Amino acid sequence: MITVVFYKVALVSLLIVTGATSGGVTYYYQLRTNDMSSQITNLTSQVSKAKFQVNNLTDQFSGLSNQVGQLQAANSQLNRQVQDLQTEIVQQNSLSQKQVTLVSQGQILLLGNGAVAYINFTVPSDTVTATLNVSFTGVEFGVTTRLSLLSTSQYYLLRTCNCVYYGNYSGIPTTWSSPWAHSYQAQVIVPSNGLWIMAFQKQPGSGSSENYDESIVLVRNTVGPLLTFLHGTANSSAAAGSVPIGITFDTSYWNPDVPSLSSVVESLTLQNGTVALHYQLYIVPGKTYTVSIAYRTSNGYGFCSATPSAFVPMGTDMIQTFTC
Repeated sequence: MITVVFYKVALVSLLIVTGATSGGVTYYYQLRTNDMSSQITNLTSQVSKAKFQVNNLTDQFSGLSNQVGQLQAANSQLNRQVQDLQTEIVQQNSLSQKQVTLVSQGQILLLGNGAVAYINFTVPSDTVTATLNVSFTGVEFGVTTRLSLLSTSQYYLLRTCNCVYYGNYSGIPTTWSSPWAHSYQAQVIVPSNGLWIMAFQKQPGSGSSENYDESIVLVRNTVGPLLTFLHGTANSSAAAGSVPIGITFDTSYWNPDVPSLSSVVESLTLQNGTVALHYQLYIVPGKTYTVSIAYRTSNGYGFCSATPSAFVPMGTDMIQTFTC
């Protein structure tokens, strides 16, 4: 009996121990499962944050790419504007300057049937376009005249025909003619360079004298650069260790109507490897400028008069060295 009881007690103890061990294992796996679930949740959160950061970086990259594209487009546009301005400067330099010349002004007399008064003028060869501003008014009441622009061949035909005395000018060609009028004004295009003649013609049928106040002004556009691209080197020995930093072209003494100009002097490496103190600017040609150089030294700054001092730029492109 004792043996049976012992075995029963041992069996009960084994079952209790086995039950406890199984419960501990289950609890352990539950803890591990919860811990792993928490880690998975954390990792999932980190992945979401990482994705969010990647999306932000992608947006930032797209924004930067757009900015780069915009900057490149703006740079291209600026380059085109620079090229357009350079082209415009070249075109402007090839354009003409306006010249105004008084051909005639005063009073002319027409005396006798078919009288003609001639006024000669010349359009120079450097003219691009030429226009006459003409006007006349009869001094006496009711008188009329006709003003014509004649080439040399037309002038010869008028002088040698028998139509002048009778006032029959209809068969003589003219480059331009006004209507018969007591008072008239007009702008007349002169079609080419060379010698031209203006003719005041009197109507026939009256041998009396007629007087006309007249004015003829020639306005022409001439070939010549509007600006000169002036560039070169500036040197200074005005003080020990002086280095040019700027150059000024002053017009206050010679040409007050033309603005004074200046340019920075900076180091420029030439093709042969040497370094020159270089300046460049666009300047009005044909004007006299007094030139001075600004320099710096270890002790401060100063100015000196450059040689050549009274300087006149010419042409569209000019290289000049200035020294002081």
